[in-house]
Formats: sequence, structure tokens, C-alpha cells
Amino acid sequence: MTALPNHDRGPITEEKLLKAVNILADIVEQNGPAFRPLYLSLRQQLAELRLQQSADAALEAIKSRSGTKVA
Repeated sequence: MTALPNHDRGPITEEKLLKAVNILADIVEQNGPAFRPLYLSLRQQLAELRLQQSADAALEAIKSRSGTKVA
């Protein structure tokens, strides 16, 4: 196996997770189920990230509407 190039490993973003999910979907389709657990794990991380972003956005909306801090 070749070494992976050193890329900027900044924060995990929805864009990065979505790209990884799509790449793994292609690998699973071509090479069978050996990569399926990793694919499912990435899909779960993407769903959790989207849920967290939605919760953060809702909290910000509540805070801005009420003008008070919410813990």
C-alpha cells in the first residue's frame, strides 16, 4: 500500500464526509461488501454532523429571537 499524501486535515466538514461516502459507495459497488462497514460508518457520521448542524442552527435562531442566552 502506498503512503497517503499529507493533505491539510482541517476540521471534518459535511463536504468532506459526503465526498468520502460517495467514493466508498463506488468502492463497495465495484469490490463487494468488504468495505461496507466503513461505508456505513461514514454515512452515520454524515447524518450525525447534519443533525448537530441543524440543532446548532435551531439554537441560534432561538437565541436571536429571544435575545437571551440559552445554555
